[in-house]
Amino acid sequence: MIDLTLLRALTVVRDHGSVVAAADVLRCTPSAVSQQLRKLERQAGAVVVERYGRGILLTEAGHRLADRGADLLAAMEALEADVAAGQGVVGGRVRMAAFSTAVRGVVAPLLRRLADDGSDIALEVVEQDPPEAVELVASGRVDLAVVHHWGTVRPEAPSHLEREVIGLDVADVLVPAGHPLAHRRHVSPRDLRDEVFACAPVGSVCHQWLTRLFEETGEPPRIAYWAAEFSSHIALVDHGAAVSLIPRLGREAIPPGVVVLAVEPRVTRQVSVTWRRSMGASPTVTHLRRLLVDSAPSWGLQTVEEPG
Repeated sequence: MIDLTLLRALTVVRDHGSVVAAADVLRCTPSAVSQQLRKLERQAGAVVVERYGRGILLTEAGHRLADRGADLLAAMEALEADVAAGQGVVGGRVRMAAFSTAVRGVVAPLLRRLADDGSDIALEVVEQDPPEAVELVASGRVDLAVVHHWGTVRPEAPSHLEREVIGLDVADVLVPAGHPLAHRRHVSPRDLRDEVFACAPVGSVCHQWLTRLFEETGEPPRIAYWAAEFSSHIALVDHGAAVSLIPRLGREAIPPGVVVLAVEPRVTRQVSVTWRRSMGASPTVTHLRRLLVDSAPSWGLQTVEEPG
């Protein structure tokens, strides 16, 4: 009988392209992965990988085993979730990925809530941008991910993943306290046409949405300062060098020299949690999902239906 642990090693090698990458995912040494592949070959009675230059490729038999093995591993994960559901067991090690401001604004307070409700859940967290976080869930490297997307178009995700909306995160424009617009309750893109912005790098979602926000003006935003961290943007605003569009989630305390202005039309991003369908019955995953959704208002997230 073929050991499912060995099938897991083969599927990870297939998905990540090398023994070294698979070892990183499986948290073991490359030699241990190679040994598992050799053992799998003995159990299957077939060669499953072959050397190609400095790397390896799956053979035809290897691809068949990996494809069927992935189905078996998903079925086993679902079976384990069903058994846990039958016993109502909440607890154990859970691996979660989250984007940077969600680590501060969602995960940190979530850990406090887990401690307060007595859940025996050991949460391990890795910071990753949404595309990478989704891939980590899809490949089994983490169990859950907190992700976001801007706008109304839901990003594509593998069919074996499920998703639930936690809430809406709203972005505001931050200006220096002495700025001519500082007395306003809200501003429009046309009010900001002559302003100098601090912005996240080109290609980031925040840069994309600042650019889209200005489309109605017919001119791109004037960006003079590029920085990945929102804390750097706030410092630039505080010193009177720029204004910035910054989401509320995980936003640090605003210094006295900075004024927060609402933007019309609203700039929002949808914050969601995603998990593998095979873990859907898990009481632990369900408990974490409920905590995330129920706690969202206390973290400053709005419900999707809320007009703001």
